[in-house]
Amino acid sequence: MADSNTVQALALPARIDAEAAIILKSTLIKLINGGARKVICNFFATEFLSEEGAEELLQVARFLHKVGGELGICLIKPDVKATISQPQFFKFYSVEESVALVALRNLVTYFDLYEDILDLKVRMENTIAYIEIYLGFGATQTMHQVQKAVELIRHSLEQELTDVHVLIVPSTTLEEISPSQPMNQTKQIVFSSQSPAVWQLAQSIRQTIPEDIPCSSINEASAADSFDLISIVFRIDQATADSEATLYLKELHEQKLALFAVTENYPYSGYAGECMKNITALLDTSNTIAGKFICRTADNQISETDLMRARNKYFDIIQENT
Repeated sequence: MADSNTVQALALPARIDAEAAIILKSTLIKLINGGARKVICNFFATEFLSEEGAEELLQVARFLHKVGGELGICLIKPDVKATISQPQFFKFYSVEESVALVALRNLVTYFDLYEDILDLKVRMENTIAYIEIYLGFGATQTMHQVQKAVELIRHSLEQELTDVHVLIVPSTTLEEISPSQPMNQTKQIVFSSQSPAVWQLAQSIRQTIPEDIPCSSINEASAADSFDLISIVFRIDQATADSEATLYLKELHEQKLALFAVTENYPYSGYAGECMKNITALLDTSNTIAGKFICRTADNQISETDLMRARNKYFDIIQENT
């Protein structure tokens, strides 16, 4: 007897005419005969659905409905959806649900690279989908293996879905990832109290990995010598770091640092580049810069896109420097 919980996903072609409809129905029947009772049809690429195609889909949907199954439809365009009759036999997924389903199908493809999917979150901002995936990795996997897996899955999702930003967070603490590469380094995030956007950025990068990373204002920060990596979040003011951050940066010696700056200008402009040069010049030459990141703020708020980029950058810095 087929397992009623078996789920299959199927990406449909750009055009489903009468001939393609026959092939589509045959494919769906094979999936059902193989045990699938829930089939999700991904219409993302489909621009045209003929009446014949809609009828074949309806027949399959009716059959699955009778046996307690479901024919799901996701990422379908309104004009294509209008071709489908008797929609009560179908399950239409929202954009968020659709993106999550596509992401899950993609993750299944790489199931041998990780141990578990702990959480998957999708949030829409206008037409852009923000996906956060929390994956569990084994204690014997090295940091290099984790990094390669994260990059491969992220690239695959960004290739399959347009207008999407992907953040993948390993669920194990870095200390547990590999006995051959012990991750016993300690980290700290400090931020100046010059603007709400600085605090927002600091709290965002803190959530990148599940470690309990100390995150405090510069005035309340622990001694720098207690940490192997210090990430400093500050506001750019008059082409350099704000006054509070400037004093802190000048006091550091023989530290590994990551610099995260907030500016009202475009972060990739020549001005922003000059600002970072000025900020770097504040540091004693005994310090090592592990990474730099500048993001833009408007009305003391940072967009979710830039926050996600900042978290990705922080994740990369950790992997490259531990």
